[in-house]
Amino acid sequence: MSRTFMFIFAHPDDESFTCGGTLIELAKAKDTKTILYSATPGDAGKCGEPPLCQVDELAEVRKKELEKASKLLGIDELHIGDYQDGKLNKLPDNELKNDVLKRIEAVQPDVVITFPPHGLSGHPDHKAIQLATLQAVKETNVVKELYYATFPQSLADETGNPAYADPDDSITLIKSFSNEDLDPVRKALLAHRTQHLSVERVFPTIYNENGFMKFNNKEYFIKAWNNPSYTCGSILA
Repeated sequence: MSRTFMFIFAHPDDESFTCGGTLIELAKAKDTKTILYSATPGDAGKCGEPPLCQVDELAEVRKKELEKASKLLGIDELHIGDYQDGKLNKLPDNELKNDVLKRIEAVQPDVVITFPPHGLSGHPDHKAIQLATLQAVKETNVVKELYYATFPQSLADETGNPAYADPDDSITLIKSFSNEDLDPVRKALLAHRTQHLSVERVFPTIYNENGFMKFNNKEYFIKAWNNPSYTCGSILA
């Protein structure tokens, strides 16, 4: 049976930070399609240190970075919106929700993955895309399951990242990965060259080809919503 997974985030690099290992796992699975939607091109991000481009070039540069990362992660379809970075929470009521809804209905995913309500970093764009995605999922009968890509509070306390997390007992799914499986994730993170300062801060082993660790090589999810008409087991598990 074919399955389609749609990852909905705010910026280029959100996918690699949160779900890179899961994307690699899904890319290996038969009859499985992965789709990534980034609502913005990341035009308010950093240009690198020293700068790798001019500020007015950043959107196009980050699009190319995301295209490279997506190939490394085996993503089947990439869609990048043209909303302004840093302004998602300033959009008129329902505009972002309607955009996400339109994209969901075009793609017909079985499972949608996005940020938790706190957005992990607390970034207003992260919180805005989460809310829009939740609202959109509930308005369509297409999606069977909605998951939040998150971190347990114990891990946040241990590592200092991310800024926001969820109680350990709220985590409903944990995926573990080998170092070999996570090498493409390391390369995908490195593909976001303009954002290297953030990557280096969160992943201090990023340049260690044989010793890269991504939060104990685990990714964590909360099952946030289940279509009442769908009663089978977890599709993402």
